[in-house]
Amino acid sequence: MKGRLLAVIWSLMLAAAIESPAAAVTLGYVEDFGADAAGWTAASFGPLSWNASGGPDGGSYVATTAGSINNPGTIQFRTNGAASSGANFQGDWLGAGVSVLSAEVFHDATVPLNFFFRITTGANAPGIIGIVPVPVQPNTWTPISFTISPSNPLMVIEGPPSFFNTVFGNVTQVQVGVSAPVELEGVPFSYGLDKVTVAPVPEPGTAASLALGLALLAWRRRGAARG
Repeated sequence: MKGRLLAVIWSLMLAAAIESPAAAVTLGYVEDFGADAAGWTAASFGPLSWNASGGPDGGSYVATTAGSINNPGTIQFRTNGAASSGANFQGDWLGAGVSVLSAEVFHDATVPLNFFFRITTGANAPGIIGIVPVPVQPNTWTPISFTISPSNPLMVIEGPPSFFNTVFGNVTQVQVGVSAPVELEGVPFSYGLDKVTVAPVPEPGTAASLALGLALLAWRRRGAARG
């Protein structure tokens, strides 16, 4: 009887863990540009170059070359609506529980450069900028990320605070940009992008199920110790 009860409980836990929220965005989706640029474009919606090797794991990535990188920065990579990444970045990020946007980036400038994310709704506005606080060193693939929270001090909302819900409730475009010192304005550098990822937070039901699972494991271990 005890074995049957445990089997039922574990089945319920598994069902809760794999249940997907009702949102278009694909939780845990990673764009690794495995076959091509996946519909992503460069700063002015021009084509990106696709490279079969040389990425952070030795695999494929996309790249661009641009010289306009001054404050407040220039977008170097952007999705192109539903035509990019199978629309897996579009939708209600808040409803889906997305908490982090991350990527791996590269540049060959002579000095460290500051990267940032920009997430938008509508055609291209309003938007929200997520500042990456640590400059990216030259010639090395570097992970960057942005925590999606209204209390994040590194978030710049292009409008009133209510735009947080407006933008993240209906994301249409993801962008990655770069800024650099004034003296480097107009100097062309190459940039690489890979492993763009939307990471979820656990659903309340899933978190409760996992806690129950840990409690069951502890209970079984105590029982085994008593036996």
